[in-house]
Amino acid sequence: MSQSTLQRLFKFYLKEPPVNVISSKRNVHLLIDGTYFENGLCLILYYDYDIQYVQLFRQTNQEKFKEIKEHLLNLKKLGTQLYSVTCDGHKSIMKAASKAYPNAIIKDA
Repeated sequence: MSQSTLQRLFKFYLKEPPVNVISSKRNVHLLIDGTYFENGLCLILYYDYDIQYVQLFRQTNQEKFKEIKEHLLNLKKLGTQLYSVTCDGHKSIMKAASKAYPNAIIKDA
């Protein structure tokens, strides 16, 4: 998707946030990425590639290791087993994913 399409989707989710329900828990292929808005807001999505579903989303001001690790550990507590994580190569995401899920495949797109 283009950046403008993603930002349009993010704006929609910010306006009317969906109820967050973990839908898939086994062998999850998670895409993690943050997008930034003009007001300094960063929205991080944890998107399950296989079922085309946003497993988790969080609002913050930047992609921070500590927060992303906490999000991933919360997914883990809920029973989510990650098989792989794909991201844009952001060091915070890669480090957090490897700490929270040391056996998962971590790759940058």
